[in-house]
Amino acid sequence: MKPARGIRANSTRYYIVYLLDWEPLSPVLSLPSSTLLSSAKISMGRSSYPPTILSMEVDGEDDSDYRILIHGRIRYVTIAPGTYDRGTLSMPLDSLPDFPRDESWNHAYISRDNLTGDLKTSLTTRIFPGVNCIWHANLVDCLDLTKTRTISPNAFEATCPLTKSGPQATVIAKLARFEWEIPRIEQETQAYKMLEQTGLAPQFLGHIHEHGRVVGFVLEKLEGSHGGIEDLSVCKALLQRFHGLGLLHGDVNRYNFIIQQGSAKLIDFERSRYCPREDEAMNAEMNSLSEQLMEDTGRGAGIIFKEIDADGN
Repeated sequence: MKPARGIRANSTRYYIVYLLDWEPLSPVLSLPSSTLLSSAKISMGRSSYPPTILSMEVDGEDDSDYRILIHGRIRYVTIAPGTYDRGTLSMPLDSLPDFPRDESWNHAYISRDNLTGDLKTSLTTRIFPGVNCIWHANLVDCLDLTKTRTISPNAFEATCPLTKSGPQATVIAKLARFEWEIPRIEQETQAYKMLEQTGLAPQFLGHIHEHGRVVGFVLEKLEGSHGGIEDLSVCKALLQRFHGLGLLHGDVNRYNFIIQQGSAKLIDFERSRYCPREDEAMNAEMNSLSEQLMEDTGRGAGIIFKEIDADGN
């Protein structure tokens, strides 16, 4: 198992971050903005300076993509291969050109001139795709989310006001960092619509928008433990009810079951689909449950911080 790029020193101890059960669409390094600061409160905020990288996917052989808060707005920056070395791509803020403060652009493409090697910047205004399944009345601005704990590259615990004048609430937020992740969020948003008021999943608290474009959602934070083989009967009953709605979950690893005082709820519906006539697939998923609940490799646990000493032990 490879650690994510970057080791943070703390006196003579270090912390390695492992990304578990995440399948990127391309072989790239991907780190959420607070991977190495998971215990600190991080607000997406609205300050205009300095720029803050919220998400990035670094690729030494292809385009590297960044989601950055610049001058109070979220912009997207793509750096062409060969523009910077790998070290700079991992920490690019000091090497980026000065960007205009106005709202006339939301995407920058940075490359080098083939003849002179000079840096070139192309600014455009793109219409990025968003989630189309908007069924809940509540909309939460992504800039109002204060991240308190990272769960996975695109999911985190946060505080935010659920209404304009309401108090801060602790929620679980999940969003598409880049446009190619929108289909996953779309899929999960549709699943939560079908699961509304069934009691099988966390309560859906609203959609997350980025300057008006819906990119994710917020859920109630469930208190409980992850499923284990001792919870087989309650997990099996839950999955039977889920299948009874015509839904196939697609990833019944033990971390997607939250056990609460003898009952259980399911989470993570990125791979779920409505297939009421696919009995064979549902039977296979049910038959895999025992093995999934006994899994002890950590698959599906999200981001884990492992403490090691200076000698790497």
